[in-house]
Amino acid sequence: MDSKCLSVVVPTFNEEEVIGECLERLSRQLDHILEIVVVDNNSTDKTADIVATFTERYPEIRMISETRQGLVFARNAGLDASVGPAVARIDSDTLVPPHWARTIVAFLQEDTAHDWAALCGWGEAYGLPYGNALSDLKERFMPLRSRRKKHRVKDVPVLYGSNMVLRRETWLQVRDRVSSRRDLFEDVDTGLCVKETGGRNALLADLTVGVSPRRMETSPLGFVTYMLCLPRTLMLHKRFVWAALAALVYLPMVTVLHVGRLMVIRAYDKETGEFAVRNVLRPTSDRIMP
Repeated sequence: MDSKCLSVVVPTFNEEEVIGECLERLSRQLDHILEIVVVDNNSTDKTADIVATFTERYPEIRMISETRQGLVFARNAGLDASVGPAVARIDSDTLVPPHWARTIVAFLQEDTAHDWAALCGWGEAYGLPYGNALSDLKERFMPLRSRRKKHRVKDVPVLYGSNMVLRRETWLQVRDRVSSRRDLFEDVDTGLCVKETGGRNALLADLTVGVSPRRMETSPLGFVTYMLCLPRTLMLHKRFVWAALAALVYLPMVTVLHVGRLMVIRAYDKETGEFAVRNVLRPTSDRIMP
């Protein structure tokens, strides 16, 4: 596998605030990135104009359109259009670190036996009002999370959509198996399809990207509606015990955590850099998702 072998697919829908920084970071890694395929999913803002400024500067970057509304359709269109032997899928608000593409290519080059069909990494929210405090607490009170760095590669059942990679042959193998339903977690669905076709998903401890905290700013009702995609996806794959645990244990737990985190985020005033309880009552609206 050549060092410049990675295709990167970036689905977009009204991402004018974040797509520029996402592409800027990717463009600095063209020594290992063969192409960047941006898939516009009916954006009505300046997303396409911003992407056009990059396509003019870099021949490796191109934009295609997918008129069927939904992340899964945009993702599939991008994966189908890509040409590299390995294809990554990230989100428009994903900020990749300088070593990201090099880490992926090095891992795939080392895996000469193709023991791993797909891989993914972690995502850490950036721009939070409490800075690194949450990460510090996780490292202190979640020892398994702290020890994850000691295990560079771990076999996992699912993939993380903001930071995932499929071998070309893997995508062709699961293409007709992945669901096009919009009420599922498309990354979880894809990872399970990989496992069900005999492949293995690798989680790389040193492959971490930045993701925006906008999902954390979702209303409690919107968050629960979103998270219900998890047990629904597991049910589709007949993982009934997992689905029950997700619905009855995991979902209530993360919802409580979400509400507490949401109050902190809403209380923070970005203009003054201070917290005020009155800000919690400010009217807000959830971002419209594709």
